[in-house]
Amino acid sequence: MAEDAVDAAIKSGNLNPSSGCLTRCVRIVGGEGWEPSSFTVLAQQYKRMKSTHGGKVVPGLMDSAAAKHLSRAYGSVAERVAAIAQNEGLGKRLAHGYPYLEAEVAYCARREYCESAIDFIARRTRLAFLETDAAGRALPRVVEILANEHKWDQSRKKEELKTATEFLQTFKASKNAQFHDGKHK
Repeated sequence: MAEDAVDAAIKSGNLNPSSGCLTRCVRIVGGEGWEPSSFTVLAQQYKRMKSTHGGKVVPGLMDSAAAKHLSRAYGSVAERVAAIAQNEGLGKRLAHGYPYLEAEVAYCARREYCESAIDFIARRTRLAFLETDAAGRALPRVVEILANEHKWDQSRKKEELKTATEFLQTFKASKNAQFHDGKHK
């Protein structure tokens, strides 16, 4: 994407670069040593917390969906996220039906400069775009974890929740604006 953006800027600005693109040789964080089968290590070596039918939270093996997600999203540093899930009790899923774990919120706050709930639900996981209601249900926990990581006070937590909820409402408002009396505008 970076190469495409720079190429578009060069073309648009009628620029004459002094060298070719270097990004082909640069690996992003987590790219070094990653392989498509890397998720199997996570599934075998790490646990996540899950609720049983009785509501009790117990450790269980990391399921392959969560392991695949972590591996694809974080590459070779996925084990850092899995370790947070296992060692800090942040292994629960944020939203039913999605592989996103609480540990990702903490990791993103610590290592990827995630500074807001909107940043997490929209940019880090894209949950806001995948299912607005699921993102809304995950918000209180996302805010709580970010608050713990960034030492937010109650007013900041309240503001984050309000701002992120309003952000999610814009998805519903734009969806409703496309339809009128059941007919597409």
